[in-house]
Amino acid sequence: MKKILSLFLFLVPFSISHIWAQKVEMLVAGTWVDIPTQQTQSELKPGWKIVDYQMKSRLVHYLSGGRATQLADDNCPALRVTPGPDEVLVDYALIRLKRYTDYRKLPKAKLTDNEYRRLELDGFHVRAEGDAFVCQSRQPLQPGEYILVHLLQKPIGELQDFLVYPFCVIRE
Repeated sequence: MKKILSLFLFLVPFSISHIWAQKVEMLVAGTWVDIPTQQTQSELKPGWKIVDYQMKSRLVHYLSGGRATQLADDNCPALRVTPGPDEVLVDYALIRLKRYTDYRKLPKAKLTDNEYRRLELDGFHVRAEGDAFVCQSRQPLQPGEYILVHLLQKPIGELQDFLVYPFCVIRE
C-alpha cells in the first residue's frame, strides 16, 4: 500500500504541471476562440557530398496543410495569451511562414534565426486580463500564414520539433 501511495504522490506533481500549460486564443466575431497547438514536422535534408567532403545537412520545419484552420478577422488580430508557469509574455513571438500548396514552412530551422516580432509594448497594445494578456498589433500584419511561438521552449525529439499556434491573416 505504501508503494502505491508513494507512486501516486510522485506522479501527481507531473499531472498538475500540465494543467497550467499556456493557452492562446484569438478574438473572432467578438468571441474568444482557442487556437489549437500544432507540432511542427521536420525533415533532415542531407548536404551534398563532393569526393570525400560532406556539406552540412539542413533541417527544415513544416506544418501540414496549405492554410491554418484559424483565420483572423482582420490584419490586426487580437490574441489572448495565458503564459504557462515560468514563462513571460515577451518570450512569445509572431513568425511569418512561407506558404506552399500542401504545407507551410519556417524560413529557418532555429526559431531565433527567423525574422520575428516579440509581444512587446513597442509593437503591440498589451493589457492584462486576469492571468492572461490581450495583445493586438499596432501595425497591420501582411496577409499570410503566421505562428505564435514561445521562443524559449525546449525542442521535441531528435529533429527538434516545436509546438506552435498557427493562424492566417487574409486580404481585406
